[in-house]
Amino acid sequence: MRKLVLLLLCVISTVLAYGAADPLGISVSASVNKTVLTLEDELILTVTVDGATGDFTPQLPSLPAFNVFARSTSKTIHNFHATTTFEYIMMPRMQGKVVIGPISIHYGNKIYKTDPINVTIYRTNPSTAPTAQPSSAKTQSGKAVSDTRSQQPVVAQAPANMPFLERTLYNRAAQNGDKDYFMVAGVSSQTPLVNQNVTLAERFYYAKPFSNSAPYTAPTISNLFLEEIGRSEGSQTILGRQYDYIEIRYNATGVTQGKAEIGPAKIDFVPVSQRGASLFDRMFATMAADPQTVTSNKISLAILPVPTEGQPDSFYGAVGSGYTISAGLDRNEVEAGDAVNLTVQVKGPGNLKATSDLKIPEMRGFKTYEVASTAAAVPDNGTLKSYKVFKTVLVPLSSGSYTIPAIDWSYYDPALKQYRIIRTQPLSLKVTPSSKTDSGFDFSAHSDLGNGFQELGKDIRYLKAEPYTKQFGFLDRLANWSVINYIAGILVIIGIIFALMDKRSLTEKRALTKAKAQLKHATNAETIANALSTYLQIKYDVHTASLPLRDIQEALKKKGCAAPQIEQFSTLWQQLNAVRFAPAAAQEQGVSNLSHQVLQLLNQFEKGGSK
Repeated sequence: MRKLVLLLLCVISTVLAYGAADPLGISVSASVNKTVLTLEDELILTVTVDGATGDFTPQLPSLPAFNVFARSTSKTIHNFHATTTFEYIMMPRMQGKVVIGPISIHYGNKIYKTDPINVTIYRTNPSTAPTAQPSSAKTQSGKAVSDTRSQQPVVAQAPANMPFLERTLYNRAAQNGDKDYFMVAGVSSQTPLVNQNVTLAERFYYAKPFSNSAPYTAPTISNLFLEEIGRSEGSQTILGRQYDYIEIRYNATGVTQGKAEIGPAKIDFVPVSQRGASLFDRMFATMAADPQTVTSNKISLAILPVPTEGQPDSFYGAVGSGYTISAGLDRNEVEAGDAVNLTVQVKGPGNLKATSDLKIPEMRGFKTYEVASTAAAVPDNGTLKSYKVFKTVLVPLSSGSYTIPAIDWSYYDPALKQYRIIRTQPLSLKVTPSSKTDSGFDFSAHSDLGNGFQELGKDIRYLKAEPYTKQFGFLDRLANWSVINYIAGILVIIGIIFALMDKRSLTEKRALTKAKAQLKHATNAETIANALSTYLQIKYDVHTASLPLRDIQEALKKKGCAAPQIEQFSTLWQQLNAVRFAPAAAQEQGVSNLSHQVLQLLNQFEKGGSK
């Protein structure tokens, strides 16, 4: 009989093991539309899941070399067999050999992974990259002509009173000789400070008409924030020849000290034979045989550090001039123990997204909470204006009249070469006694005990005046049996063990422990980002690698996360992206601070986050 039981157990275990292994024959594969591409190309990553049903989402690996712009999902079912396809549209950020790591699918009790994919990214197409020919050039017809510029360089004719950016664009345009189409780029300064505003102009000159369809590819950047601020058209005479031009301007700010790069912008166009014709005529005009492409020049910048001499404690990284600051309370009168919201807003030119958060000074009589910030930037007549809002909660501990002191905020003015301090106006707050009653003693009611003392109250309320005499019943006698007590204790312990062995709770605790360990030993921003991403995936089932920042914020909001925590995550995520793609030497400067900020955010999620 014992052998028969053992045999049945073995058979059941084998069946269960076989079913758990892969009962449906699920397979996961990944592919790309090309393995060799340039910085201007689009990469389509396709993940195919065969045999799985229900809802599931691929977990993409860390992709520092790409920006993931969109995701689409399609599902087909044939003869009760499901096939799900996920497509991701990605744009490369840097050149070199890149490995797209395994993509994982959590389905049932198993994790399925794809094979890695190797991709090579070039700055330009290696098969069509132009070679240097200092002594000759080619016309549009392909015939070689003498290049007199190599023997007689063109002398720039830009007037001396032109602004630096306009003078740079003119001089570079003059170097293109008598070409019908060309493109140049220039910046207002090649040695800006960290976070200082720099204007980048990409200008396309044309002396002959072209078709209306002319796709534009923006330049690639390194160690810079870039925001488009406007587009315009105009005309200019270059070395005696009349040109029309189209210009796109950007506001650029350096992320960290060191070298920054602006790659070439590109325009693809088709020349036409008619000039000055109507839109309808131009669309159907005689066109050249082949489309043409022009690219602008590459630009290198040297990002300089902000001076440390005389730097005030209230400096958070802003560089420029014309900043303003204001503060306000959501109400001017509260009860003791009630919360009041303090909002501080900074406005000014450039990009305030990369600046650090404001530190609210300690205030006597108040309990203060961590600051949450939001920032945005908008184009305004060829410039960039931005704002940053800081919000915190103050809780007065007792009644009285309080004054919220002025809050300092500083910036460095490159024109004056000195730091400027601006501050908010002091705010008044009236705090009244709390109207909430306590269930304890009523100190207003008392009686004289006749010995100089007064009775304020009693802390023991007897339910019965007579002493209680314990009477033993059947259950009392049963409870005295030691064996039953032991059994009951064991059952309680078993129940507690099963309650504590909740799989999700243990997984979340391991996620926090693992994230803290990664942050403790983090040496670069990539490790910090992975720790934060893994935590959010396990804690809230939010996959950061496959979603834009806006969708991540919406997902966290649906999971019940508090708005200040989501705003703090958004700011940290943007800072991590900026540092991850900065030079290696620049990354080391902010790793410790970012690691500390992420650890604080995780602690806030554990305290206030809910699912």
